[in-house]
Amino acid sequence: MTEHAITFPFRKHCLATAIGFFLANPSYALQALSDDSLSNTTGEGVALVLDDFKMVFQQPNDLSTGSSYTRGLENPSQYDTGFIRIIPTGENYQNISEHTYKKVYNQVYDAEYLAGVSTTSTLYQSTYTTTFNNYKTQNYSSTKTAVSSEISVGVRQSSVAEYFESDRMKQYYQQRYNDYHDGTWGFIGSDLIEDGTTSYSLHAWDPNLEKKAIEYATNNTYEMIEILYGNRSADTVPSTQWTQGVTRFNHIDPKVAQTVETVTQERLDYEGDKIAKAAATNAIKELELLAVNTATQAAKTAAAQTSVGSLRTKADIFIYGLALSKSDNSLSSRYSNQGFNWGSADNPWLFRAGTEKVKQFKNVEKDVGYLALEAPLATTTPTESDNNIKLGFWTDIFSRQLNSSAEVDPSTGAPKSGLDKEHRLRTQFVANGLSLNGSQTRVFQTLDSDNPNHHQTLGMASVLRLNTNDNPAILSFTDSNLDSKGIRISTASKSDTLDGTAATPAIDGSLAPVFHDIEGLYLYSPNINLVLGNIYQPFVVGSEGNNIVLEVTRIPNVPEIYNKIYQNYEDGKGGYLGSTAFTGSTCNVVSCGTPLKANANDSAAMYQGRNATHSSIAIGTVERLPNNMLRAKDHDNATGVVFKGVDGTAKNLGSVAIDGVLIQHLKFKTTGL
Repeated sequence: MTEHAITFPFRKHCLATAIGFFLANPSYALQALSDDSLSNTTGEGVALVLDDFKMVFQQPNDLSTGSSYTRGLENPSQYDTGFIRIIPTGENYQNISEHTYKKVYNQVYDAEYLAGVSTTSTLYQSTYTTTFNNYKTQNYSSTKTAVSSEISVGVRQSSVAEYFESDRMKQYYQQRYNDYHDGTWGFIGSDLIEDGTTSYSLHAWDPNLEKKAIEYATNNTYEMIEILYGNRSADTVPSTQWTQGVTRFNHIDPKVAQTVETVTQERLDYEGDKIAKAAATNAIKELELLAVNTATQAAKTAAAQTSVGSLRTKADIFIYGLALSKSDNSLSSRYSNQGFNWGSADNPWLFRAGTEKVKQFKNVEKDVGYLALEAPLATTTPTESDNNIKLGFWTDIFSRQLNSSAEVDPSTGAPKSGLDKEHRLRTQFVANGLSLNGSQTRVFQTLDSDNPNHHQTLGMASVLRLNTNDNPAILSFTDSNLDSKGIRISTASKSDTLDGTAATPAIDGSLAPVFHDIEGLYLYSPNINLVLGNIYQPFVVGSEGNNIVLEVTRIPNVPEIYNKIYQNYEDGKGGYLGSTAFTGSTCNVVSCGTPLKANANDSAAMYQGRNATHSSIAIGTVERLPNNMLRAKDHDNATGVVFKGVDGTAKNLGSVAIDGVLIQHLKFKTTGL
């Protein structure tokens, strides 16, 4: 059997024309192109344009002949109950069980233990005081006796010695010494006056005269001290010059007794403190041990009885009424029912492939192929036509018990039960004047890396631009059209009767709530420009074991790479902060890197760039300085963040500018999967 093939000869020029038609610059998508006229701005790819586009998620299985917004209903938004359901899954139930056991165990243990040791401070003090006082009482007599036997003699001698050194006693000693040294001849004579002390006999020719004179004089002096100041102060003795002018009183013995008492108390205090501290410490240890045992038993009992299934470890998220329409002047409604245009023939959405020579983790340059989804380019000349999108939705977010029913209604995909109003967050999101122009996402395979989690894995580089106002510097709180460029997040319903009685419409098909017209958080003229990874510093999606990793990789210590990321800031005084080799830049509503020309031979760039490396977030009255930095204005009418109550009162918190944000390293990692 012979196989036949049919061939069609094409001329090279026709083939080039066909390829050019599909891959041409969108600005000439319908024109015949020469081989060399492909775009230098956006590259080649599939161009998309949305014309008169609008959408809103309304009631599932709606059998009406048209949208509720065209049927003259009083509250058409009540039918915005078409939903997207997000069910976080992937629980490790063994880990949840262990975590639950530990959580309950720890809660009960802590409560019981704290209750058990709540009296530690008073117990310590009371035990210490009681033990201390008992010790002193029980050991006073024995301690005093011991102290007295140890120090009484010494203390008395010390006291007597003090008097011995007084002028009166020195004179008395000298007088008695002289009398004995001259010789007393064994009787009391004119030279040895009777004064109540012992009379000694001593002859002048005694070979030990000097020694005995000193001894006898010393003995008499000590006796006279006792007569004047000691235990003989009450004795009747002859009046002499030494007793005259002196009030005889026993000073020595009370002083000895007082010293003995003082030393006794000091010794009791010292020993009693050691014993009392030990007793108080032991009491605390015994109390803590008892508290630990009691708390442990109570915690084990409580944890063993805990059901993991009753824990609210599941979530259910319903995003209702997702709506895109043309921007209007109202933040009270989620949907304007008007279509908008997004992109044009000369500036469309573009899905394309491309290649770029880059260095990522090492100082090695290689070609990186990527797929890119690019929003229409942002123009260098401000145009209000870009800010024409209204986005709205409302949401019910639930926490669910782990053992709640997993059964779903096959017609809606919603659970049949398990959603509780008491564990629900209901809120509404409305945005006006949005523009995503200039945003892009590139997806590619990363280059070689020594980190296995970064090596040849899925990498992304994104510039996410959400802008509403090209000239926010003139924004004022008194402006009448603030709601035309802003975001509102609200929670209050218009009335209880319009809030719905069911947990959420997905279960029983009830109507959507009607939210209050005014209440909520208002963000006026937000301009949010985020750089999330770039081709030199990829944002990778990888894994570590069973866990998912989302990571903006570290900037490597390679000048050829970080010079393209770091920014050289002009300080406004003719100088710069940083190296002139730094070529990074900040993305804001006015500029986002190197401007782009529609074609290489154009005289001026028409579009903002997409190669900025730093992010900016601005809300409200913010001005751009000559060096491309942003500054929040602070005059009385500056506005941006505003809270409004159901009564219409407004709290203006002013404007916000967060400028020049560079993500050096950011990592998110799931655990327990």
